[in-house]
Amino acid sequence: MCFFVEGRKNTVEGIASGLSLKYLLATSEFLKDNESELQFVESQVIECSPSDLKELGTFTTNNDCLAVFEIPEVSREIDFSDHVIVLDGVSDPGNLGTIIRTLDWYGINQLVCSADTTDLYSPKVLNATMGSYTRVRVYYQDLKEFLKDIPNPSYGADLEGIPLPELKSEKPIVLVMGSESHGISNSIGNLLTGKVTIPKIGEAESLNVAIATGILCHHLKFNLS
Repeated sequence: MCFFVEGRKNTVEGIASGLSLKYLLATSEFLKDNESELQFVESQVIECSPSDLKELGTFTTNNDCLAVFEIPEVSREIDFSDHVIVLDGVSDPGNLGTIIRTLDWYGINQLVCSADTTDLYSPKVLNATMGSYTRVRVYYQDLKEFLKDIPNPSYGADLEGIPLPELKSEKPIVLVMGSESHGISNSIGNLLTGKVTIPKIGEAESLNVAIATGILCHHLKFNLS
């Protein structure tokens, strides 16, 4: 199984991370500018024009490259010595990509997704990660099974939860984020230790799930770690 990425950032990050490269389609300018990074993958390189890249990919314009990588095997072992983020039914590709990029910023490298969360390897998700897809391990699994036997406390983001400053824990937390339209499903919410909310000052009805994840991760890393 393979996936493709477009543009300089995601391609160079993928090659540097050691992902198995099947093909690299690139313009002469990109090949010249990235000669040192590409010295070990020359046999997989196909030089082409920007119009070729536009026709093959999803970008409106692409003056750089398109790379095809093998989907890597991901270990199912979760490391509970650090915080773990869980997504329950997050369907927007831009949100998933932004969440992955945000976790990378905070050094949280494990993300567990429900089966109905959008696909990591869709172009919109990968483009939004800006290369962070190479550093955050994403697992898709049954959340009920996952949450049943975890050793750490689990909290879900919910408007009815305790205010974020009151969230305390001596252990790393498993943080569950739901979709913007439906929130956390009842079957998942019933398995959690508790719920937490970001205190509201203004009049907005809700926060974007990616923004909310960033705020909560900041608290986890700077107030609990």
